[in-house]
Amino acid sequence: MTTLKDRRDRAARLLREAGLAAAAFVPGPNLAYLTGVNLHLMERPTLYVLTADGESLAMMPSLERQKWSAAMPDAITVYWHDSDRPESAFAALSDRIGRGGLLGIEGLRMRASEYRALARALGADALHDADPTLARLRLLKDDTEIAELRQAIQISETALEETLMAGICGHSGHEISGRLKAAMLAHGATGFAFEPIVLSGEEAANPHGDTSARTIGPGDALLIDFGASWGSMHADITRTVFCDHAPEEHAKIYETVLAANQAGRAAARPGDAIGAVDSAATGVLAASPYADMILHKTGHGLGREVHEAPTVVSSNLETLQPGMVFTIEPGLYRDGEIGVRIEDDILMTETGHDCLTGFDRELKTYA
Repeated sequence: MTTLKDRRDRAARLLREAGLAAAAFVPGPNLAYLTGVNLHLMERPTLYVLTADGESLAMMPSLERQKWSAAMPDAITVYWHDSDRPESAFAALSDRIGRGGLLGIEGLRMRASEYRALARALGADALHDADPTLARLRLLKDDTEIAELRQAIQISETALEETLMAGICGHSGHEISGRLKAAMLAHGATGFAFEPIVLSGEEAANPHGDTSARTIGPGDALLIDFGASWGSMHADITRTVFCDHAPEEHAKIYETVLAANQAGRAAARPGDAIGAVDSAATGVLAASPYADMILHKTGHGLGREVHEAPTVVSSNLETLQPGMVFTIEPGLYRDGEIGVRIEDDILMTETGHDCLTGFDRELKTYA
């Protein structure tokens, strides 16, 4: 079983390989992954620093002392109070980090306020965007994470089945979304991976459109992109169904997307390039009469964040490895008319892959 210390030891090794003296983490998935502590990103600056030697340093608001000290008793921590200004805490933490080496930061997550404070204390040249290195940290999921993801997916699919069987025709996107969220919570979800995207008819042509009050009518496609959270992990599933019936042309579009989904899953083989999955799925779409309806790549990594490494795009030559989890979600979108997307969550194994999502992909109509 992977422990938090195992994770920190692996992270320290990645830092050494990248030539970094340490890395600073703000509240978020990486900090929780390394320490087991979930903290809010708020107005009070909060930092966890892991050195390349495996030492833990931190700068914490005093109101987090109880939680932090219980979880990380060996961390050298600078606490600061609301009545203080945080500059002195930044200075004290920077003294512990020391000068002369590169400090990795989460380039896509750290705010300008923390960056400027560290730059003043250590020098801007000492700060290095460590996201390419840190992306490898959570790339391979452990048994606990996989078990949590399976549970999140089971809750999601049970909730989706209940929602669709209750009827869709004559209901609005808001109604379907509310019903779906209530069902996920009723079946044990600890939260939602993101606000469900429920789009019908011409709205579905916008891949990340906003759920609306539009009433779903006969012949409309209904695209539902959603996921339950359970433990530290998030499901991410998309299914497209039809109200009452599927018009002939729209059924052909659906079958094309389904064939692309099948091709992408078939291409998920350990040892092959990640990009091969995108090439296979997008190749089906590009060879169809609907090539002009392609708007996005095939997928993305999934886990503690809904979008994380690896990126499933044809240019990604990184090798598929056991423990990787990612989505396969080809789609076709015709502006002002229809959108179809079919999204599955894939776990790479030693011998192939396990499609964690099992909800029926065949074209379905609901009353």
